[in-house]
Amino acid sequence: MTKYNIHDYRIITTHRILNRDLNEHQTLFGGRLLEIVDAEPSIIASHLSLRKVATVGMEDIHFYHPFGLHDALTMTAYLTGLGNRSAEVFVKVTGQSLETGERFLGYTGFNTYVVVDKNFSFPAFELIGETDEERYLLSTYQERVAKRKLARPENQALLDHISLD
Repeated sequence: MTKYNIHDYRIITTHRILNRDLNEHQTLFGGRLLEIVDAEPSIIASHLSLRKVATVGMEDIHFYHPFGLHDALTMTAYLTGLGNRSAEVFVKVTGQSLETGERFLGYTGFNTYVVVDKNFSFPAFELIGETDEERYLLSTYQERVAKRKLARPENQALLDHISLD
């Protein structure tokens, strides 16, 4: 069985908030943050599979604290679960005022990426976490998978009623 230490599949990036990132409230535009928390964590799934991947879900998205012009944000993303062709990645974004040094939690969410190649499947695996946060998220992965499976019929019912007009 393949063992993955999730620290080996972690991405940490830091971004300075610039004027072009701000919305009319003078805080980071949510769409800009979602761009960061989708694109960069996809590298984890690509690295694991060595295949093209696509985002199939961004769930449990929570914006906790706004980011301002004099803040830096640090995005930490790491693997929290693997399916047959899918990889779940937890994304946490913390902020820090560049004027006071104060730190805060700004965002959390889970992204699911799927390997585009339908003939691909991840080998049997075991994920290993080192921190309390990591172990907790690994231990609750199956609950999130079950929640997604329960939502599929409701999502399909919605799609069945969506018009392209």
